[in-house]
Amino acid sequence: MVERSHSSSVSSVHSHGLFVESENNLNGNRQSTTPLIDAIPDSAYEPSAEATANEKEGKEATKDTFDTSISDWFIWEVLAIVASLLLLIAIIVVLSQFDGHPQPTWKYISLNSLISWLSTISKGCVLFAISEALGQLKWVWFTQKARSLPDLETFDRASRGFYGSAELIWSLRARHFAVLGSVAVILALAFDPFAQNLVHYYPNLVTDVSQIATVSSSFYYDEVGLSFQSNAAWYVDPIFKANVYSSLLNSDPKKPWSIPQYSCSTGNCTWDPISALELSASCTNITDQLKFSCHDGPEFIAKYGAPNCSVNLLGSNTSASFVPNSWDGSPISVAAVKPSQSLVYKNIHHYVTQMIAPDGLLLAGPFKPGVTPWQAMECALIPIVRSFRITVTNGTYREETLDTWTNGTTNSRGGYYLYPPWGPEMGMKHNQSFGLSVPTMKSMDGFFKSIFTGNAKLSPPNVEFNSYGGSYAGTDIIQAILYAKITGCTATTADKLRCVMENVAAAASKTFRDSVANGNGAGGNGTISGRANSSATYIAVHWQWIALPAVVWLLGLTTLVGTIWKSRRGSVPKWKNDLIPLLFLYKNGQDGGVLDSSLNVRLYKCDDKMVLGG
Repeated sequence: MVERSHSSSVSSVHSHGLFVESENNLNGNRQSTTPLIDAIPDSAYEPSAEATANEKEGKEATKDTFDTSISDWFIWEVLAIVASLLLLIAIIVVLSQFDGHPQPTWKYISLNSLISWLSTISKGCVLFAISEALGQLKWVWFTQKARSLPDLETFDRASRGFYGSAELIWSLRARHFAVLGSVAVILALAFDPFAQNLVHYYPNLVTDVSQIATVSSSFYYDEVGLSFQSNAAWYVDPIFKANVYSSLLNSDPKKPWSIPQYSCSTGNCTWDPISALELSASCTNITDQLKFSCHDGPEFIAKYGAPNCSVNLLGSNTSASFVPNSWDGSPISVAAVKPSQSLVYKNIHHYVTQMIAPDGLLLAGPFKPGVTPWQAMECALIPIVRSFRITVTNGTYREETLDTWTNGTTNSRGGYYLYPPWGPEMGMKHNQSFGLSVPTMKSMDGFFKSIFTGNAKLSPPNVEFNSYGGSYAGTDIIQAILYAKITGCTATTADKLRCVMENVAAAASKTFRDSVANGNGAGGNGTISGRANSSATYIAVHWQWIALPAVVWLLGLTTLVGTIWKSRRGSVPKWKNDLIPLLFLYKNGQDGGVLDSSLNVRLYKCDDKMVLGG
């Protein structure tokens, strides 16, 4: 039988034995050191068992050497800091792919959840590296000089949470390398909230091909009403007439008489540029062309019973009159005149409207020569081609004008045509023409002459509105112009005619464009398709929130690199947060388990053993 073998070797922690000097030694009698762990006798084995044990011990020694190498080179900590960086990079890459794009519709995970997972793991990795570095720095701390033994506890708590880190910063007065790691631990509290704040959401409109977006448009208008005088004259198109009446008699502030027919099933639609035939109002103040003359001689008074003053436009038959210093007379006059009698718009091909009125309109009296101010206005409705872009936002229709073309010509049959030098970028085909037919032009001239010729005769307390007559509601329109509240028209002078004509032009333009939607349009007119947009959730990345995770990682990297450098420079054992060395730093005897806070100790190497002593 083989004799039992005893081993007197000391158990090591990462290839180093920690010895705590006895109390006598700490008091100055340094004779021996007490090992951390007493020698543990080996059991007796049979020869064959002994061989097996030796082989097992060899394998364990190899394993211990491998583990020691990993610990000495801070392999796990380096891998953790690298993994943390890779996860931060993954967060940046993922978010950069979705920044300004729709929210992904993943089946099992959301973008927020993915970022939360990545940031949590990244934080865990960097905190692991920082914790191990702080644990190692406590041994570096004790190799520099004799320290108070409770400092071990302070360092140990710092490696385990933010409260201990704050305590370490306070204890070291922020003047030690370990403070960087402690600051990182504290800042890491906001790691996840900052990562979550990276992702913000906002609504955005995207094209929905399953929805409809159309709008009417016209480049040729030839609609008329019934004919009379053996097809030599025509009434105006009833729809045209209704829209114009609505623009002057309907006080709806939304101006429905100006919006062409359109369809936008989602309430949010856009169109490419469109070119369409329209009417445009152009007005000029011609007050400087007014001439005043008064007749107050005995013969005139004897003949007419009272003096009278007239207000005339030079070169035109348009005039108004009043009785001086009274409310009587016909002080307001509106007249549709031929271009030959126009003072400004002589080169157009249809009637021009003039208006003379005192400031204040019907409330301007009593009229005093040389005192009461008067104004005159001349306006023309001119066919144009307008290029515009339409948007419908939350059900509200809007147009943005891109350009207009006003130069037109007449052909041999009297039609009016325009040829803009545009292309598809303005919403028209190359060499496309726009125009009005002869019957349409004649019917519109008759209509405007009828409704825009008349006056108001005052004989207090009575007011009489007169019109040119004809087949239209001329008297009603004159009354609306001179007295009623017309949508968008707040002027109380002759300048009100400008607003009136702008409303009429908008109503006429709607009629031109709606002619195709009503099934009456000429060939080539049609509806224009646009894009119906539906609301979708988009992602906006606020990159400034990545700053704190990046700072925590940089502090962690700096702490780890500095710890490795200090440990190698001072030949400090790589014990980090191992518990075994700490188990033997307590006094033996009756006070066992109580850390002696009165001791100042230093970690040093003696006879190939690490000794914690005075």
